[in-house]
Amino acid sequence: MNTESLDEANALAEKTAVRATAEAAEVADRRAAEARTDAARAGLELVRRELDDGRLDLGRLDALAASRADERRSRAKEARRIAVEASADVARELAELAPAAPVLPADPMNVIIDRVAFIRSFADAGVVTDSHVGSLDSWAEYRFEASADTLTESGEGRLSFFTLWRNPRTESVVVNPGARLVVNAHLGVDADWNGVAAWFIEGSEARATVRARTTVWAMWDASVHAIVVDRIIADAGATGGFFGGDDSASIAFGEFLIGGGLTVPAQASILIEVELRTEWTATNGSIDLDAASGAFRVEVPFLILALS
Repeated sequence: MNTESLDEANALAEKTAVRATAEAAEVADRRAAEARTDAARAGLELVRRELDDGRLDLGRLDALAASRADERRSRAKEARRIAVEASADVARELAELAPAAPVLPADPMNVIIDRVAFIRSFADAGVVTDSHVGSLDSWAEYRFEASADTLTESGEGRLSFFTLWRNPRTESVVVNPGARLVVNAHLGVDADWNGVAAWFIEGSEARATVRARTTVWAMWDASVHAIVVDRIIADAGATGGFFGGDDSASIAFGEFLIGGGLTVPAQASILIEVELRTEWTATNGSIDLDAASGAFRVEVPFLILALS
């Protein structure tokens, strides 16, 4: 492929790329944020009244913190329920914004792959509850949960779509892989309440970042691989404080992700991994990525390989 053809392929990728901020997801997130703000304001007012009584009852204050934390978790569950309820609307918007495979210019160096080879997660990295591989219709329903007690812990959730491609040529080629990734999901984090202790020591925390990552693995040498795309698509974070804390993000993402090139020898094969990666850390907190409830799911309907 000459420079002009490669530029044309990149322009096509840009033209078909969409980061969808679905209206239904925006509404769900806004309602959740407003509810958090109102609850925090009400909680501070309750503490102020307790302190204005003129007597400092630490046990009573901790009991208040525990009670309000239960109410906060109930509110967070309600926010998640609203996000699940909106998931069908988000799915429809994403379907409109992320169409089927585009019509490519007449160039034999553009390769369309209309289905992945297989879909999987990994030990302690989440659970695939359902999946399907088909022409322009490869998807998975996926759930990742993690938590930590008093010791700070961290880790990663991984949902991966793998595609195998063999270079049929008698000479080396440079492969620029691109993949359509569609994510309809909900990310939530929760940091436990600390009560009076929050005034004297560092408290709880929970943070998570969701990334879209494409890695190309060389089948002829296991030590050769390259991360060609790495994109943050969502994050959430909370600190515990007196009453505890929570945060959430609706993920409505539809984009064609095009990566950098990797040289593939003649007759050699590569494994292309399109991954939804959740990086997390927590102390007395928990993380929940839900891509399985309602109409939530993750899709990789097709890949385009631009060869040069």
